[in-house]
Amino acid sequence: MVINMENLEKFFEEKGIEFIQFQFTTVLGELKSVEFPANIWDSMKEGTGVDGSSLGFLKTEQSDMKIVPDFSTLCILPWEPRVARFICDVYDNDGNPHPTDPRHILKKVIKQAKDQFGYEYKTRPEFEWFFLDYELDPFEEGQYMDNLPGDELGYLRRNIASDMLEVGIGVKTIHHEVGSGQQEIELVALEALKQADNTQTAKLIIKANSLFSEVIGTFMPKPFPDQPGSSIHIHQYLTKGDENIFADKEKGISDILRYFVGGILEHIDAMTAIFNPITNSFKRLVPGHEAPVYKSWGVANRTALIRVPGYEKSARIEFRATDGATNIYLASALLLAAGLDGIKNQTVPIEPTTRNIETLTDEERANMRITPLPSNLSEALDYFEKSDFVREVLGQDIIDIFLAVKRKEWEEYTEAKNISEEAEIEWEFSKYLDRV
Repeated sequence: MVINMENLEKFFEEKGIEFIQFQFTTVLGELKSVEFPANIWDSMKEGTGVDGSSLGFLKTEQSDMKIVPDFSTLCILPWEPRVARFICDVYDNDGNPHPTDPRHILKKVIKQAKDQFGYEYKTRPEFEWFFLDYELDPFEEGQYMDNLPGDELGYLRRNIASDMLEVGIGVKTIHHEVGSGQQEIELVALEALKQADNTQTAKLIIKANSLFSEVIGTFMPKPFPDQPGSSIHIHQYLTKGDENIFADKEKGISDILRYFVGGILEHIDAMTAIFNPITNSFKRLVPGHEAPVYKSWGVANRTALIRVPGYEKSARIEFRATDGATNIYLASALLLAAGLDGIKNQTVPIEPTTRNIETLTDEERANMRITPLPSNLSEALDYFEKSDFVREVLGQDIIDIFLAVKRKEWEEYTEAKNISEEAEIEWEFSKYLDRV
């Protein structure tokens, strides 16, 4: 909104801003914040220290870290006009980007794409989530793209979209999703770093509006076994200047797109733990609800892991495995890095298919070299831990922190599951309902 430092204090005064909020994202994808009075802005504008160990960033003996505002992310919170927020980068005590800052990881890969290939990377997410009542049931029984009376909370979805527009987030479509109480908002395409910032802001807007309306808004991927799961599909665009690198006038899709897909498929097992980072994630990745189960791709194929949409002339990629528990900065970084790796090595993917992958026989899938994704969090963590590619992109510090938390999470889940199905469900709801 206002990025000229000389104008900020005047801007705060004119807008009646009383507090400044610095927001930043943890390794696990949680949006955190610290606030201070606007009248001490001058002493805080270069950043402030936070306790990294309490936030899961690093060890206690190395707990000091500094969050520094990105002035281009300034906005006023729609539900609290006294508060202006900035999204922050995380630095160490020597002023270097902190190795466990997810935003820095994405910045680094975006820079590599630009410096090494001249490419710019844009994304367009589709958010799905559930509105629940305080009995933890779907708030209503609307169906796909319902209107009134089935779409009881359409007004709330519109309030959410209005708040997104107010803070500068480009909204494309909004509608009721397939599941009871399930919603979707799709954004417009945007440069990947800004889009990751927007994703964190959008999730906050959804949760805040839900809270104020006495509704639970949750991004838990699969809260109900008999309902579709919620995802964050990530549409991806690669450009060079004004040229769409994924498009080919004669073939429709370019060899670059194929290599990009090849890179993602090559590394998908190792990346799954980031895309689907909780035990509940894998309850979505099952046949029957259009969720991807197998490593595959195809044009206009909604049963594939990677879909190249068939109803637009402009070629792009839709990655369909990611869910709302993902760290959007790390997920975007890995998708781009894997795609660039595929381009660099000219990784040819398996043949695309338009067939329903779920209804193929095991023999047919084997002949097409289509194999399943990791089936649970523990298996995904094993691939994640062994991957040199993931280590190169994310760094050992993030890997160590992520593994420590998620291995413990798996142990707790397994203990609950061994008690009873009811204990398993109770554990997941208490762990993920509000935190995802």
